[in-house]
Amino acid sequence: MNLGIDGRVITWHIGSGLATYTNNLLKNLSRLQQLKGIFLFYPLKDRTDCFNINDIPRNLLIGERRLDFWRNIYDLKWEPNYPVDVFHNTVNGIGLPGNFKGAKIITLHDLIPYVLPETVDRPHLDYTIKNTPYIIEDASQIITVSHYSKTDIQKYFGVSDDKITVTHLAADSIFRPLDRNNAKRVIFNKYGVDKNYLLYLGGFSRRKNIDRLIRAFKKVITEKEEVINLLILGEHSRSFETLWRLTEELELCDYVKFLNFVPTADLPYFYNGAEIFIYPSLYEGFGLPPLEAMQCGIPVITSNVSSIPEIVGDACLLINPYSVENISDSIIMLLSDMDKWQKYSLMGIEKAKEYSWQETAAKTLEAYRKCLEKTQF
Repeated sequence: MNLGIDGRVITWHIGSGLATYTNNLLKNLSRLQQLKGIFLFYPLKDRTDCFNINDIPRNLLIGERRLDFWRNIYDLKWEPNYPVDVFHNTVNGIGLPGNFKGAKIITLHDLIPYVLPETVDRPHLDYTIKNTPYIIEDASQIITVSHYSKTDIQKYFGVSDDKITVTHLAADSIFRPLDRNNAKRVIFNKYGVDKNYLLYLGGFSRRKNIDRLIRAFKKVITEKEEVINLLILGEHSRSFETLWRLTEELELCDYVKFLNFVPTADLPYFYNGAEIFIYPSLYEGFGLPPLEAMQCGIPVITSNVSSIPEIVGDACLLINPYSVENISDSIIMLLSDMDKWQKYSLMGIEKAKEYSWQETAAKTLEAYRKCLEKTQF
């Protein structure tokens, strides 16, 4: 079986969850050595480049984070010009080649535009609402990343069980416990952070609920005598200005640090140096950051909604993300109770062991075979 994958996301959208997923899937599919060939396609305006996974130019893999990624992936019409048996689009089916004759498989991570449309930028909302029904109909098989997302897909589109495969994700192996003091030194030397800190990373969409986190943090520093920072990592989007104004209004500019995009190689140091990782998202198809923090041995406070309880179980302190008071009280409790801090640290490490990219790749390979069998009849 020859597999084709749209490779734009892993070079143009570096640092995103979509790129992390696609990269790890490709690496582990290659290690399984059960595919005849894996080919990455790069549709450009005047041509389509195609590379064997074992012969990709080094400069292509380094990539360049492009702010016009979504506009390019929406507008381009293309088709693979190499005979592959299965074509896999890992970006919710966006940019799936229409004229490809083989088996088409998509990873539909979530249905955020349908469930929380008010949190989605208008161009993305318009595109997905218009095109997702046709994408789902066109796909031979759908992969999604949690049973919660599977339920959403079936609720909105009535897709049958045999057309959906659930493959949980995993934290990358770079996320592991490190010496905490050394991690803090690295963060100080590279980013100038000289205080103990709470950590959030994961994007600036309104569904990430950062505004309530900042309000909760105000209560934390009011009640705690210890000086502590809140680090917010992630590429600044349009909502950044609103969040910065909130930080000014609450007189938190000396305590809340927006560090913008951080290279993946530095993230293990941020996780390991944190007192607590906090992820109060209102909706996730999976949610990798809590799992990454858990694998580093850092206690996690996260939401009790959407797919998150399915993924983290009881290994995290679950909160009502709509309650500022619940968020702040949970932070204060963990900062004040070292026994509970240690408990969630150890439970998180053990829970993270349940997930692996090898298993994700193996289940994905099963979906390819199932998809190919269906299209041959």
